[in-house]
Amino acid sequence: MKFILFHLFLVLFIWSSFGQKKEDIPRYIERYKQVAIDEMVRTKIPASITLAQGIFESGAGASPLARNTNNHFGIKCKGEWSGEKYYHDDDNPQECFRVYEHAEASYADHSDFLLIRPRYMGLFQLPILSYKYWALGLKEAGYATNPKYATMLIAYIEDYKLYEFDKIGLAMIEEREYMMTQPKDDGPILVQGPAKSERVFHKESIAEPKKEETRRPEFIVNGLRVLKAKGNEDPFKVAFEYDIDFSSILSFNELSAGERFKDGENIFLQEKRNKGESPDYIVQTGESMRDISQKTGIKLKELYQKNSMKLNDQVYEKETISLQENKKQSPLVMTYAEYLKVQNKNTTSARVQNKVHEDTTVTPNDKELVSSTSQERVTNTSEYQVQQSDTLYSIAKKFNTSVEKLKVINNLETTDLKAGQTIVVSM
Repeated sequence: MKFILFHLFLVLFIWSSFGQKKEDIPRYIERYKQVAIDEMVRTKIPASITLAQGIFESGAGASPLARNTNNHFGIKCKGEWSGEKYYHDDDNPQECFRVYEHAEASYADHSDFLLIRPRYMGLFQLPILSYKYWALGLKEAGYATNPKYATMLIAYIEDYKLYEFDKIGLAMIEEREYMMTQPKDDGPILVQGPAKSERVFHKESIAEPKKEETRRPEFIVNGLRVLKAKGNEDPFKVAFEYDIDFSSILSFNELSAGERFKDGENIFLQEKRNKGESPDYIVQTGESMRDISQKTGIKLKELYQKNSMKLNDQVYEKETISLQENKKQSPLVMTYAEYLKVQNKNTTSARVQNKVHEDTTVTPNDKELVSSTSQERVTNTSEYQVQQSDTLYSIAKKFNTSVEKLKVINNLETTDLKAGQTIVVSM
């Protein structure tokens, strides 16, 4: 009976504190459950704990701190924080809190906050599905001063069955770890055919495994080991193939989670350098700054800094950029939206030329109609067609906007996108 009364008190407290509505918590869970699961796979912090903390600390996203700073976990600045700051009355007047570009960044920082602090190390020795132990452990480690903090987290987890997300996260972790432990050179080989699960044993590969023959050719760029991407390649596949940590592959190639390699681009197996082998580089048709970074083996941020460019701006073709020395004068640049416009125009022009080549019956009127339609598509730079490797976060970076703004102007409840989907990137 006391436990039921406590749950009722908890709900009334949250609603009265932040003007929260009854449906806010289910909506919050639906919006951030995948983020919590992804963080669980990355760090092995139970998704149920992360979501319960997010609900409680942010009032299901309704608190002033969450609304003004995207800080869903009440994380204070501390000494190491170099980002934007927000001052707010908490345990003491005008305490310093961290400001995030979007809520997903708050979730990631919350995971890292627990990972790097010694006082939380004991949590990671607990069973990953034991949310009660995790809740009690957080309280004992001093995460919150509220004496009922653990009880509140457990109440949210059980009332909204957040433990179901832990099962999903654990299954994903186990699948990934299983893949990482499988032999790559010998043993049974799965063959595609009428019986998809049929396994065929190749005696010669078992007798004399030759690991080097199973891997694609490597070459050197800027003194670093490099591969060529095959198709729209998943970075995790590369991490598995080369026994390199997945997060390292993303870091080496400056990719965000969910992004993929483009067909034929360089995949770096080591961290890119701050300088290039050559002093300068002439930009080729259609190349983005990221393309140049992957081509020359220089960190993307270093390319921008050396050429006095704003982040996400792109360089016109035939312009010369520096790969070694810092330049005071930037090359001729365009915004990312303008770059996409040029790319679309070139693609459309090539398609029209191919159409004229292949179909000799195209009349001048037909050509004019095709050109008119193409021009309409090219000039509409406020919209963007989602590519297979895109995430909402990567699109936000490309257009110098935020994830939250993209969600609002596109009326998106979650961060899920589909290839081919058209979204508005500016109003």
